[in-house]
Amino acid sequence: MADVPVTFYADVPDAELAGWRALRPDAEPQRLVHGDECWIAQTHARLRDAGVAVRMDNRVPDDGLVIFYAGDKRAVRRAFDPRGRALLVAVRSDRHPVGFADVEIVQNASSADGARTRHVPHWPQAGLLPRDPARGARVRTVLFPGTPQNLHPGFAGDAWRRFLAERDLAFRCHYANACGGPPDWHDYRDVDVMLAIRPADMGLVPHKPAWKLFNAWLAGVPAILGPEAGYRELRRDPLDYLEAADPAAAMRALARLLDEPGLYAAMVANGAVRGADFTVAATLRRWQDLLAGLSALCADPARRPQSVFARRRRELWFHLRRPWKPYG
Repeated sequence: MADVPVTFYADVPDAELAGWRALRPDAEPQRLVHGDECWIAQTHARLRDAGVAVRMDNRVPDDGLVIFYAGDKRAVRRAFDPRGRALLVAVRSDRHPVGFADVEIVQNASSADGARTRHVPHWPQAGLLPRDPARGARVRTVLFPGTPQNLHPGFAGDAWRRFLAERDLAFRCHYANACGGPPDWHDYRDVDVMLAIRPADMGLVPHKPAWKLFNAWLAGVPAILGPEAGYRELRRDPLDYLEAADPAAAMRALARLLDEPGLYAAMVANGAVRGADFTVAATLRRWQDLLAGLSALCADPARRPQSVFARRRRELWFHLRRPWKPYG
């Protein structure tokens, strides 16, 4: 990698910056809640611990790579000097494009063009505790790893409750069962099936990541997931996950896991293979490769993929920010 400084920008006050610089993702998984924490603070920590020369700051330097979360674009836009040589890299996540960035990092391959938009998958769940294999193939606990508003409303209905009662199943939601404290979203030791189906009006949700899917693979838990683009993008085999668009389809999928001999074990074994591409080590290698390529672009401005539109917007912002001086 070219000798180019790499700065992860965090829009936090000085009093908080030291704490995020010292983050230990696997020891403090419950600190990682929002996009900037998962993408900026965690990536800085993973690279730091791997011996990569990176820094985290709440100021935008004039040179090197500056990696920031799309949600902080206004703060970056106010702070950067367009006359500088910094290469601005926005982590888009599931947010709108950042027009003034030189490069954007996207979490689904279908959103990347390989030039200005580069694909890196979300980190897997920090500190993940996989399912206890001593539980065998018996299904007792179904987990929805999300917030209640992102679950199909039909799962609050009588048909779903009857199904659970008849099958002697427990249904949990991380956030609903947190009792006011941080959810144990990293703990899958007593989870048997992951279920994540959004409300129908959300459609394919094109920019949401397949994070829940590869967490299920890594946790050793079969998944029943909604018809989302991110999941379908990774699907290679029917054993990768069972797709269901609503509670009725979810009940049929669960019945298969309960009644079809060998299906549960086959999905767990398949997930162990598929999850190898989404471990911390695998994602770290992707980041290291990405930084090597971006450092080369930063060292040679002529190779930057920045659009004419982005350059013009930078120039306009710079001129608008200049202090007005009367003639004479």
